[in-house]
Amino acid sequence: MPLAPGLSPQPARGKHAAAGLAVVDLARVDPAVWHLLSGRKTFGPYTIGQLQQFAIEGRISPRSRVAQGETDTFRAVAEIPRLYQTLSDAFAERARRRAEASNYLIMARAPLPAEAALAAQMPGCLSPLGKSVMLMPGAWLLRTCRSMASVRAALDEGLPRHVQYVLMEAREGRLGWSGLGDELDDTVRTVWNAALTRPGEAAES
Repeated sequence: MPLAPGLSPQPARGKHAAAGLAVVDLARVDPAVWHLLSGRKTFGPYTIGQLQQFAIEGRISPRSRVAQGETDTFRAVAEIPRLYQTLSDAFAERARRRAEASNYLIMARAPLPAEAALAAQMPGCLSPLGKSVMLMPGAWLLRTCRSMASVRAALDEGLPRHVQYVLMEAREGRLGWSGLGDELDDTVRTVWNAALTRPGEAAES
């Protein structure tokens, strides 16, 4: 298979060398140069392959603001024609998945005097979204065709600001939350994405 323009085969090692195969340096084919702007925080750099996966998972949309490299200006994906075209199939796959129903687990709490009010307010927030049931005090199950962003928007609009909640999409294993604070935000991301050593395996040094 021909290589992308400007690329040359790298010397093969190990079993590939024995088979006489050339190895392509993927870091040169798809370098990690893309940064994401979310709120006031910047994340990255990411490869195109990672952006495609983010688009499928709903973590970015055509409205998401990205920049190529450290000095580029952040713009919406839809304003960068080549990038938008590259991600179009991933966005289409996300749209197809959104047409399917998802199950969400919602855990919410309010200051003690307002807990009873929260239990009364939550059904009104969830009923326009789909089918829901309170599993126990502070925990609800929601079945909906809406995206996580839509569910979060409905909760943010319908619940008082002092309410804290955690939202988990069971189908894709995604987690969302609100009102936890910046320090806990970072901790949740660290724990959620932590690399673990399985029992019996040696930890990497």
